[in-house]
Amino acid sequence: MAKKAKKVRGYRRYPVGMKQQVVGRMEAGENVTALAGELGINRVLLYVWKRKAAGQPYGSAADGPQDLRDQRVRELEAKVAQLEGALGRRGQEIDFFGAALRGIAELRQQKSGSGERASTERSADAPKRKAH
Repeated sequence: MAKKAKKVRGYRRYPVGMKQQVVGRMEAGENVTALAGELGINRVLLYVWKRKAAGQPYGSAADGPQDLRDQRVRELEAKVAQLEGALGRRGQEIDFFGAALRGIAELRQQKSGSGERASTERSADAPKRKAH
């Protein structure tokens, strides 16, 4: 009774430098099927390397609710940053216009010798015009 020897499947490890070169060739537009055939590597593995190099998760778990939650969190963080920037700009505008108004008020008080608010000639003549 001769038993067939089981073929043990071993996983081959590839150097990081080689992976980077292969990903670079893929990004340069080289045919992935031809590249996989040249290297004797499964084409899908090349795409796995490409996704890992880009920092993207690979596999079915990446499409799950956790990934959607993470994406929503990133969107909301971007929105918060945008709103904080807008709020900061509004604060600067308020400070600018407040200082400008204070400067105008000081100039008006300096022009009238009594220290009271200066009025224009037009507003001083207003009661006379209404009496007609």
